[in-house]
Amino acid sequence: MMISGAVTLTRQAAVTVTLLDSSGRRWPTEARIDTGFSGDLTLAKSAIERLGLRWLRRANDYTIGDASTRAFNVYATIIQWHDVIRYIAILESEIFPVAGVGLLWENNLSIDFVHGGSVTIAELPELDRNAC
Repeated sequence: MMISGAVTLTRQAAVTVTLLDSSGRRWPTEARIDTGFSGDLTLAKSAIERLGLRWLRRANDYTIGDASTRAFNVYATIIQWHDVIRYIAILESEIFPVAGVGLLWENNLSIDFVHGGSVTIAELPELDRNAC
């Protein structure tokens, strides 16, 4: 299973993630890839309110692109990721949606860095966690 996207005019890799609101309705959302962000996904407060997400906590243990940590309001949501329903943490941020390493973990990310270039996220095969 693969998730596909493209490199934008502003040279950012982007993919569409499908969020589910509190009533189960699907909301396709374009998110920029940021491998310097340790969380799952960011959304603006207006999107969080529109989706009716449940607030979990205030946390300051997430790393952002400049390697610093910052406090975020954290919300619970459900996404469809590789055709599987998955629970993730949404961090409130007033910039465009950002997909971080938390969401990309155990996947292969491939980006062709040209305008319109291919962005693919492929699931890695099951890893044997007990292997030496």
